[in-house]
Amino acid sequence: MSAVLSLTFTPSEAAALTELPARRVRKEIENHVIEAASPPRLPFGALVYFRVLQLLGIDLAVDVRARMARRLLEAVQESLDVDAIELGQVLTLRVGAIVKSLREKTRQFERWKERLVQRPAIMGGEPVFPNSRLSVRRVGGMLERGEEPATIVEDYPYLTAEDVQMARLFVRAYPRVGRPPTAATPH
Repeated sequence: MSAVLSLTFTPSEAAALTELPARRVRKEIENHVIEAASPPRLPFGALVYFRVLQLLGIDLAVDVRARMARRLLEAVQESLDVDAIELGQVLTLRVGAIVKSLREKTRQFERWKERLVQRPAIMGGEPVFPNSRLSVRRVGGMLERGEEPATIVEDYPYLTAEDVQMARLFVRAYPRVGRPPTAATPH
């Protein structure tokens, strides 16, 4: 079995990897379109379904989405070399390129995360880039606020283009939990 097929993903990771809004991923789980245990862990085939959903850009009925999801999960579980999935007499999804792209993106992200440093003595355990005290969240947050990747690489020349790209994916895949910080009010 492929290493990617043995991975499971949180809803936030799935949303980040497929570029589908996290709210939509959670909705698909709540509507039982995608079955997930508690806490939700999703197979690679679910990522393929979410990416197809994102690329389709049309609203489908829950029962249609559930059939499509089941068929996609079964096909991907059988083989990562799946090229097309017939959903009916008039509808065939060409998913080969989607599977290949997601497989590579997932592998790249997993390899990249392995390089990160996470120790309690460095930035309180916050993941940082190797040989630095620069947190991944800081770079990802800068990107989310509209900073240009070229500017970030210029400011932090030890970062690669991949570091910057993956930092954006990281902050989407692992959002901060808890209350957002509030501005201190003078007493």
